[in-house]
Amino acid sequence: MSGVMSRMGKVTAALLTIIVVAIALIATITLYEWSAHKSVTRVASYVYYSSPNFEIVSYNGTSITVENYGSNVTMKIPVKRIVADNTVAMQILIDIGAGNTVVGIEGYAKELPWLFGNLTTLPAVSQGMWSWNYEEIINLKPNLVIEWSYGVQTVRGKLSPFGIPVIGYGPQDNLSSFIYLLGLITNHTGNAVKLIDFINNVHQVLQRGLSKVPTRYKAYVIFDYEYSLWFTSGPSGDPYWAAVNAGLQPCFNKSMQVEPSAVLQCNPDVIIAVTWSLNPHSLNTTAYCESIINSIRSNPILNATNAVKYGRVIVIPGYLTEGPPQLIVSLYIASQVYPSAFAGVNATQYLNQYFEEFLRTAEPGGTWWCSG
Repeated sequence: MSGVMSRMGKVTAALLTIIVVAIALIATITLYEWSAHKSVTRVASYVYYSSPNFEIVSYNGTSITVENYGSNVTMKIPVKRIVADNTVAMQILIDIGAGNTVVGIEGYAKELPWLFGNLTTLPAVSQGMWSWNYEEIINLKPNLVIEWSYGVQTVRGKLSPFGIPVIGYGPQDNLSSFIYLLGLITNHTGNAVKLIDFINNVHQVLQRGLSKVPTRYKAYVIFDYEYSLWFTSGPSGDPYWAAVNAGLQPCFNKSMQVEPSAVLQCNPDVIIAVTWSLNPHSLNTTAYCESIINSIRSNPILNATNAVKYGRVIVIPGYLTEGPPQLIVSLYIASQVYPSAFAGVNATQYLNQYFEEFLRTAEPGGTWWCSG
């Protein structure tokens, strides 16, 4: 009897062992499939947001390779130290909660404390469009450098021997793709999607209003009022797209110095003057904004246009035409140009919402634009 009981005990123990092993195996397979599914889902999500210059080549959860401006760029995930030599990248990283990854910034960003707060005290790695401090970049030991599209090839060539990956972003790239990529490499994809959803919501408001507009106005876009009245913005400049998204037809489709007579020949219905130095919280901001309008009115060439005749001169800050706030600027322009189609729409409210929910380094309130 004892022998039988002993054999039964061994059989029972063996069965229990088999059951435990089976459960462990099932759990392992399930965990693997879940992990694989999670990875595939993240890649699939990225494919949804994929676009030229932001095409995913490979992704395994610990690294990602992206085709960007002619090169396959590989980054380890998460990226913890970023030189954001591009104000759009800087905005987005702050917006998605990854501002603490920024260790170096674009020189122009230091002039915008009302947007970027204490991050303006970080080292600047560039001054102007074609001047980089490579020694500073290398000393910052970044895992990634983000440049404007015009300079990415140059900087990539200089930093390649040091094994520092470089990607670029420009005005004609897909913003949602860029946002999602930055979310993916910093482990902030959820916040990235929230930002994309906010931008899409503004776009829907804009499109609803423009659907009520039968005729689109012509616009003359002054790229930099402080520089010249006759230098216009084309597709390579963000202000151009702010105008196009507002339902306007730019007089010129190239960033260039134009003849005053050519502007008069176009006879724009709207003049958009872009200033890159407007401090929204300065005591004389409103007066300065209005002085730009008055100077355009007093110009003998511009005074003869329909824009001045019908009071459609709009002043906007150039730094808000870049990245996530661009569509909000477009919404402001459209609301001033087509008031009946945008009745009840307040672009400033959307700007304040953007600051409160995303760009929390910015200071709400103040004067960000004007028209007349």
